[in-house]
Amino acid sequence: MIYRDYIAQHAIPLARAVRHFLAREMPYRQLEDMSWQLLSHWQTLPHIPDKQPASTQEAVFWHLLHSLHQWDEQQLITHAWLRLQLMACASFLTAEGPCPPHCIGSRP
Repeated sequence: MIYRDYIAQHAIPLARAVRHFLAREMPYRQLEDMSWQLLSHWQTLPHIPDKQPASTQEAVFWHLLHSLHQWDEQQLITHAWLRLQLMACASFLTAEGPCPPHCIGSRP
């Protein structure tokens, strides 16, 4: 699987999971498990030295995924600015909104 395919395959499911979590329709543990599975799957792909994302969609995908690992459940639920940023990333990944500013993601 090439990297472009990986992002295309996983961006929308990640965005939907984030939306469900923020709407309190998905437990945090399930979102956390999904994010670790995504990172684990990424690690199985052939190694590339370039950490720069190949597209804006990929940059937002990695920004969103890194945000889920940077903040704990309580912060994701209660921090208004963070919630807005996560929703903006999810909307962009599902082609329902513009690219959010200041979303700088890099490949793990």
